[in-house]
Amino acid sequence: MSEEPKRPQNGPDVTVGLVGQRRLLREMQSCAQQVIERYAPQRLKFVTAPTDDGDEEAAIERIADRIDAAVFPGPWLYDRIRRTGWLTVPATHVALSGSALYSALLRARLADPAIDLTRLSIDSLRRSDVVEAYEELGLSADRVRCLAYTGPESVGEFAGFHAEGLASGEASLALTTILSVERELRAAGHPVLRLSPTRATVRDAIETAVLLGQGTRLGANRIAMIAVRLITAPRSAAQDTDYWQQELALAAQQRLLTHGRRAGATVTRRSDTLFLVTTTHEGLDLLTERLQLAPFMSMITASLGVPVAVGVGVGPTARSAEANALGAVEESLAGKGTYAVYRDSGGDRIDLPPGSSDTARVESVPDNGSSQDDRLRAIMDRLVERADEDQPVIADVETVAAAMAVTPRTGRRMLKDLVAAGLAWPLPSAPSAGGGRPRQLFRLLTEKLE
Repeated sequence: MSEEPKRPQNGPDVTVGLVGQRRLLREMQSCAQQVIERYAPQRLKFVTAPTDDGDEEAAIERIADRIDAAVFPGPWLYDRIRRTGWLTVPATHVALSGSALYSALLRARLADPAIDLTRLSIDSLRRSDVVEAYEELGLSADRVRCLAYTGPESVGEFAGFHAEGLASGEASLALTTILSVERELRAAGHPVLRLSPTRATVRDAIETAVLLGQGTRLGANRIAMIAVRLITAPRSAAQDTDYWQQELALAAQQRLLTHGRRAGATVTRRSDTLFLVTTTHEGLDLLTERLQLAPFMSMITASLGVPVAVGVGVGPTARSAEANALGAVEESLAGKGTYAVYRDSGGDRIDLPPGSSDTARVESVPDNGSSQDDRLRAIMDRLVERADEDQPVIADVETVAAAMAVTPRTGRRMLKDLVAAGLAWPLPSAPSAGGGRPRQLFRLLTEKLE
């Protein structure tokens, strides 16, 4: 019985720092575990930096050289740390929104059924968020007192704001996002509840930090190359140039060109069985769904009926990226093409599983129907009409959704169709100034419509 090839374990991929008070870190660690399970088999590591003792600089220094990104439990600590310059990696924070109000209002009613939910004192949230949440619950927010977070200095006003409203009777309960404010009000005998973000919001922030960390790891490896080797039965020298081999090579190259077009990739044929796909690390993110799936593997196997080995290499130069890709494809070949291998210039290795063969079949069959072409042209025309003249047409999900009067989900699908048709080009994503999820922008290739 032949021995099954041993699949190596993935190397460390991204390390994210969780920074905050221990009580908040426990909640974040619980959500981080769910993110780890969601990203498997990609390896994520989370390290904590408690700030309870007040020495925030020391807490950051303990983890600074071990992390690729950081996430904070809220904007207050995030803004303070970013201003000091202690943290040199990308960072984000758990966002504040009206969604946190729902569970807080429910907990308030369960704790005291007689509580008047229309007379509360709420900090951190903007009044518009509070009004929107109350309207969805069918409640009036006219008598709700709000003091929004506008920067680290505004937190110093929270305790006095709540105490004033509670003492005057304008408010029956205080809702705060700041632990120190909660403790101060509770010590003074005031009714107070902590306003906590939903678990979904915490997970979103952690996943954003993971994506920022991936950008850090790939940032020094701007060039990405993907080596694709067809695994065929041994053939004699005379047979290597026969019609079947040539047809197979041409078909493989055409499919790689079609599939790689959405990432702006180029394809070079090295031999009848070896191809090199060149792209950027942003294009690699798109082709691998952010290093979650092997590029091209299922698509080639499903459409041509032959297995393939795939090696992904990144590096600061084309030469180093090519060397890493060729070394990685040999490792994939040793595993009989059951997984792709990723190698970077730092020596890290990741094994990428093949995607669904059903999905690969759908993606590998181009839709040449006139109705699809007309639909994409209509989308392009609408976006061009709304853009400035003589300027490149740049769009994102929100832009498409607004132009076509559709939901963001449908707008995202429309953008994906434009990219697949080679009518849009993904631009490098940049972290937003507010620390939220980076916006993905696309440049429309309007010249293809001329």
